[in-house]
Amino acid sequence: MSARNGTAKSRWSKVVTAVLALVVVSPPVPASAHPGGLTPVVFVHGQQGSAQQWQSNAKRFSTNGYPDRLLHAYEYDTSVADNAAAVTGLDGFIADVLARTGASSVDVIAHSRGTSVVHDYLATPERAALVRRYVNVDGRSSATPPGGVPTLALWGSLQPNGSIGGATNVYLTSLGHTETTTSAEGFAHIHRFLRGRPAATTAVRPEPPGRVVIAGRALYFPQNEPVAGTLQVWEVDDRTGARRGPVRHTVQVAPDGAFGPLEVNGRKHYELVLRREGQLTYHYYFEPFERSDRFLRLQVSRPGGIADYIDKCPTHSAVTVVRNREWWADQPDQADDDRLELDGVDVLGPAIAPRARQVVAAFVFDDNCDLASTPGVPLPPFSALPFLTGVDTYLPAQPDAGGTIRVTEVVRGSGGRSRTVAARNWPSDAHVVTVQFKDYLDRAFGR
Repeated sequence: MSARNGTAKSRWSKVVTAVLALVVVSPPVPASAHPGGLTPVVFVHGQQGSAQQWQSNAKRFSTNGYPDRLLHAYEYDTSVADNAAAVTGLDGFIADVLARTGASSVDVIAHSRGTSVVHDYLATPERAALVRRYVNVDGRSSATPPGGVPTLALWGSLQPNGSIGGATNVYLTSLGHTETTTSAEGFAHIHRFLRGRPAATTAVRPEPPGRVVIAGRALYFPQNEPVAGTLQVWEVDDRTGARRGPVRHTVQVAPDGAFGPLEVNGRKHYELVLRREGQLTYHYYFEPFERSDRFLRLQVSRPGGIADYIDKCPTHSAVTVVRNREWWADQPDQADDDRLELDGVDVLGPAIAPRARQVVAAFVFDDNCDLASTPGVPLPPFSALPFLTGVDTYLPAQPDAGGTIRVTEVVRGSGGRSRTVAARNWPSDAHVVTVQFKDYLDRAFGR
């Protein structure tokens, strides 16, 4: 390992160690009553997370009749080990949600490290009185429901022995850690707990293609701090990733990183481009937006951040592939494995994406810029960080991005069903390419 990678591993490992040590049991306080009707929902993400882990279930809530004004995601900096600033920020965030919605309380769903943030928030009786119901997803255990608030605890594969005394504890240990909070199975339990009845559907139902809008924020990863810049939205050919026609939207990102809502067509593919003066240009490619998505996140690495460990040269493309459902590539039955193919070559494998590592993002690039690949060997520092992996794969680039990189996932447990997103082969010395797959298999409008 190089000195550069050793320093990165040490810095990130210290943060992870400190985060895992944050376990304190909160004292109980009385719960508060709430009048009937829909209650605003606030999602709190976990380590290295963002509103990305809320995208799917926000659309499921919307499908089940929740208006967008009642669906919210709180984001905070997980590059620091202490939760004090996150708790203070959550205090103001919930106060703002209550003021804007006119509600007297909120329902809170927290995942992973976010459960520690919420436990600390609920330790104050005045704060706990503002939370009607709480969902604790694969995170912190406690002897009693935090703050005395009625609690549902979902436990996935990272915390299979977790428990909250006096809560409704549900064990979904066949699911990945992130999958526990993004899946339809998890949503079914959450909806029943919050609404007192089953969801009408756990699917993400498509909207008429002409009614779909997208909105979100451009943020530094993992600080979740806003990124300034100009955002372009291009329609692209679903087979080649080449742009079709003039630019669809050109907007300035707001000071808080926000953009949209922007109209798109739910049956088409799009490239979102974030341009910043004197910085790398970021290109984001997606599956079609079959339903409006207001929690889109365009993640950018700060100088000195994780992207500095991606070798950059004009001869190769670097592609980050994200899916908020773990990639598994080491299961005894290969039908339970995922495949992630770039131009027909599967970049996963038992060492790259073992189930135990809970991988949701793969950084694929030409290590050392040697125009060669070393498949099957995970790259540091990615191999030492939670939820991430790195793969040495040479993807030839062209100065004008005149070629196509076809990124295909074959989804575990689906009977071989696959999805493909086509991106362009932008040179990595000036461009960053991200492909985001959904964590569920979508369906087109009218089907």
